[in-house]
Amino acid sequence: MRRGEPIIGLLTSDMRFGNMVKEMASTLGVRVKHVLSLDELPLSIRVVIAEKREGLDDRGRIILYREDYDSIEELVERASEIAVGELRYKLAAAAIDPGKSIGVAYVLNHRVIRTRRYGIVESLLDDLSRFMKTHSGAERKYVLIGATSNPENARVIARKIAKALYGRGVIVKLVDESNTSKGLIPRMRGMSKDEYSALMLSLRNILKLR
Repeated sequence: MRRGEPIIGLLTSDMRFGNMVKEMASTLGVRVKHVLSLDELPLSIRVVIAEKREGLDDRGRIILYREDYDSIEELVERASEIAVGELRYKLAAAAIDPGKSIGVAYVLNHRVIRTRRYGIVESLLDDLSRFMKTHSGAERKYVLIGATSNPENARVIARKIAKALYGRGVIVKLVDESNTSKGLIPRMRGMSKDEYSALMLSLRNILKLR
């Protein structure tokens, strides 16, 4: 373990859950110390992911319970933000490709942490709201919406997003998505065309937000 490296404690006997937490944390650049007893954790680890059945004495730590979050992603993102501490995420963003289905790439500190595809706008709004709430402490928060192929549809989605995120300090921008489906990064197996377009859109535009 490198000195100063952000790290999360994980207390669970559920190996499947543990592996999911580790995989998600790795995309955020945060390490996980997985233990079966709180006594095994160094005191320097200030945030711990656990399940309520463990019945923990927090001992001055911040305990985040699996049951209190809607998804493992949201749980791990929150734990990671606490672990990062003073180096909290400066940028939280979502890049949206409003194609036949809505593709979205979620970004923290210029790192794409996941992509998603949505069949309806309402599901997108729910996830965006949770994402921006989880990372409300980010210095800059953006939603980038590709507006080249169907400008009117993009404007409709932008208005709905702006309304859903009103008052949260999130900037909603319509951007040029030309050639986003022709990027240099190959599409990963299982990734839809719309997710891939959103990924390329984020890579092309996030650099401009530094």
